Amino acid sequence: MSGPGLIDIRRRLPGTVAEIFKWWTEPDLLQEWMSPIGTVEAEVDLRVGGALRVVMRGDGTVIEHFGEYVEIDPPRRLVFTWVSPFTGDEPSLVTIELEPEGADATQLHLVHSRTPESIAASHRDGWGAMLDRLRGKLRARAVR
Repeated sequence: MSGPGLIDIRRRLPGTVAEIFKWWTEPDLLQEWMSPIGTVEAEVDLRVGGALRVVMRGDGTVIEHFGEYVEIDPPRRLVFTWVSPFTGDEPSLVTIELEPEGADATQLHLVHSRTPESIAASHRDGWGAMLDRLRGKLRARAVR
């Protein structure tokens, strides 16, 4: 998959594939990390055709995102549409693939496709910041 608006990110995260999948699918866990800054509200109807809603609040800005689950293959693959004020008229598509890396780590591969070329760089930075935030939450929980 390639294209000018394609975002392709890989991250090694501490935790098992099953644990990382929960951080992507449980609203209380999504609310801990799924915004580059500030706070998050999340609603999840985890079924194919079910809705995803994420509201990011920070720096005096509120950005509401909507999506629909297209594919759910626990705990390794999750695909959902992503619509925000910045992604244009057509939904973009986010694909998450998780692979075990040793006994206690997971390789995450995120592909955000169908994004307007004009927002790809800012969304790449946003996903990077959110994944760094997720990694920090996972590390903090591992220390407990």
